[in-house]
Amino acid sequence: MTKLLIVDDERDLANYLAEELAGSGYATDVAGDGVEAVLRVLDGGWDGLLMDIRMPRLDGINALRIIRRIAPRLPVVMFTGQAGQGDMLETMRLGAFTCLAKPLAMDKLEAVLRQALARA
Repeated sequence: MTKLLIVDDERDLANYLAEELAGSGYATDVAGDGVEAVLRVLDGGWDGLLMDIRMPRLDGINALRIIRRIAPRLPVVMFTGQAGQGDMLETMRLGAFTCLAKPLAMDKLEAVLRQALARA
């Protein structure tokens, strides 16, 4: 089963995404910020990462910079509700598969995740 880590400080959204993706056959877990995401990636075992840009302690862009050093081939899909186009492009420059705007449509998200995982 494909293991996805969902990273967002909005716990309700993270839990919703985890439940929806679990219903589609993914094994999911949730992290609340970039620090927690980095620590979880260090532990290993993830097939993909879905991460918000704007978070406290360590934002998604800086977490992605660190994660790329730890797991350079890990498929990462970023998302945001507040970041500008420059931040979205920066995530892709850093190696994210893509960056989606909130609100996330589940059918589009699942299609993007399938594509990102297939490229890994």
